Amino acid sequence: MKAVIINSFGSTSVLELVNIPIPHLQVDELLVRVHAAAINPKDTFIRKGRLRRFTGSSFPMQMGFDYSGEVIEVGDQVVGIQEGDHVYGMLDGWHGGTCAEYVVVKTNQCSSKPRSLTFEQAAALPMVTLTALQAIRDEASIQARQKVCINGASGGVGSMAIQIAKIYQAPVTAVSSLQNHAFLHQLGAKSCIDYHNTDISQTDQEFDIFFDVFGNQPFKTIKPILRPGGVWVSTVLKPHVFISIARTRFLSRKKAKLVRVKSNHKDLTIISGWADAKQLKPIINEVYPLDKICDAHAQQETKHTRGKIIVQIQ
Repeated sequence: MKAVIINSFGSTSVLELVNIPIPHLQVDELLVRVHAAAINPKDTFIRKGRLRRFTGSSFPMQMGFDYSGEVIEVGDQVVGIQEGDHVYGMLDGWHGGTCAEYVVVKTNQCSSKPRSLTFEQAAALPMVTLTALQAIRDEASIQARQKVCINGASGGVGSMAIQIAKIYQAPVTAVSSLQNHAFLHQLGAKSCIDYHNTDISQTDQEFDIFFDVFGNQPFKTIKPILRPGGVWVSTVLKPHVFISIARTRFLSRKKAKLVRVKSNHKDLTIISGWADAKQLKPIINEVYPLDKICDAHAQQETKHTRGKIIVQIQ
């Protein structure tokens, strides 16, 4: 099968499209023919070696964590999923494999693909939507009418977080460049702030939840604009995040949290239901063929992508 691998850490030039054997599945796994995958910041960080403490340095490494496709083989112990089913999901951990013609997945790492979506649209959802959902529902305990601020609102995670907050009936202030404000209002943001002209930490507003998707607003900067009991949630693995979490765990009414996204069949099923009910829609910036994987990674690294970068497999 065709698959994207790296044999060393580095720039997009280390990405290779090669032929490797189709993987064998265990009794509790599925073999999926991948139709589409997505590129996330996690993929580019792994490629560069920034996460080598988690990935190790054993090569070759396969790329990709999000996928949608068709089940072509089912393990003997799998219940409720059949050959021919259309599924989507995300691989857990630090070793990818979805930028390939076939991938083996655990049953908890998939759910039925939203019926109303194409394979490309479905592949745009898993990691970013699971991250947004688990950040604001699980870490921040979102409630109706709470004021939510999303920093980095136009990207993959941010665009999902706006829509999820709207589902929970919580008004959103979105922080992004001015050119994205109309788009963010369409997604459900009540108000928008242009970070070029306004320092969010100096606003006279207060928030119950501050979701720092972009990773450039530390807890100590945002703490003054959090309401009592407010929660700041980060997506980045940086020392200041862990220090803030430790300092606020017991003594502070304002909390710092880190979302560590996990693939979850139940959550994927919830997301699929929202998509089919038209409450949540995938946002795709561009679709690339598999042989243009270098271009897809390069676009992701611009940090100016609206929504998701998709790779069409077959």
